Amino acid sequence: MTMSDPFESCAAEYDRWYDSEKGKTIYENEARCIKKLIESCCKDKILEVGVGTGRFAVLSKNVFGVDRAFSPLEIAKQRGIPVVQAKAESLPFRDKTFSCVMFIVTLPFVENIYLTLKEAKRVLEDEGRIIVGEVFLDSKLGSVYEEKKTKGHPFYRLAKFYSFTEFQKILYQCGLKSEKVFGTLKEYPFQNPECEEAEEIDMKNFSDLPAFVCMEIKKW
Repeated sequence: MTMSDPFESCAAEYDRWYDSEKGKTIYENEARCIKKLIESCCKDKILEVGVGTGRFAVLSKNVFGVDRAFSPLEIAKQRGIPVVQAKAESLPFRDKTFSCVMFIVTLPFVENIYLTLKEAKRVLEDEGRIIVGEVFLDSKLGSVYEEKKTKGHPFYRLAKFYSFTEFQKILYQCGLKSEKVFGTLKEYPFQNPECEEAEEIDMKNFSDLPAFVCMEIKKW
């Protein structure tokens, strides 16, 4: 990765967005959704892959972060997160090291989603859980992101967005399956974000996906 890459060159700018009026509200909703799963299924050592500046890693104790970009890791370290620079497809850890692995809006940006998920599965304890926080293509926000991608947005031009159903198939092919799914920001981005409670999603019977979806995933 070169310094021309937005994840390197725009790390500080990206991080400051979370302190804006809109950014704070969105972050609070996403954090509430993530914490609902962290508190129920992540008891010991947690790995966040694509930790970025550490905004979500601080939601729990015992979190270790990895990211392929160096600049955001410098900010994460300032937040007290132990980090190492590494690619999601080749994690520098032994098998079954962590009780939980988190991906928060990371998977659209990895080079190979299959290798990434298999690596997460490898470093995960047998009864461990993977938490994925994601924006799916078939949500209102996902369609906005896809449009921005086609227009060459500096971040989203690099992304590969997945539909909810497509992602379920990818999980299955990697020996993984969803246990629980929660969502928040139901009307965003077509209405200004407001604080709301995360609601569980019926994976077999849903109509509109909220902007942010958080999933608990296990090995099968």
